[in-house]
Amino acid sequence: MEDSAFGYIKMEDGAAIFLEASWALNVLESKEAATTLCGTKAGAQINAGMSYPASELIYVKTNHGMLTEEKNSPAGNIAYFDGKEGKPEVLEAKQWLEAVIHDKEPLVKPEQAFIVTKILDAIYRSAAEGKEITFKNM
Repeated sequence: MEDSAFGYIKMEDGAAIFLEASWALNVLESKEAATTLCGTKAGAQINAGMSYPASELIYVKTNHGMLTEEKNSPAGNIAYFDGKEGKPEVLEAKQWLEAVIHDKEPLVKPEQAFIVTKILDAIYRSAAEGKEITFKNM
């Protein structure tokens, strides 16, 4: 079983994504559910995982010629967790169970999970074939 995949994804509008997905990667700094966004005017990152004492959301931008950081409070920084404190993995599992038991809309829909699976499959195909894989009307 593969334990990691890495890929470069170019979006139709020119935006780029460098994706690192791993189940068990041997690195010193663990980053479960970590995300880094870089834009022309600002950036944001979520630091999460065993390497961090607490998950945090940080906005980074330039103010008056200096790089600045803004941090949110630890509770309520992720919209679908309703502002409640707790371990994200537990809150996510509870949300899924609520959706199944009470026939509510799940946080992650099957068609969204399918798109992620298609992208990961394209990363593997690209590596095997040595060429760019493109999608139409995804």
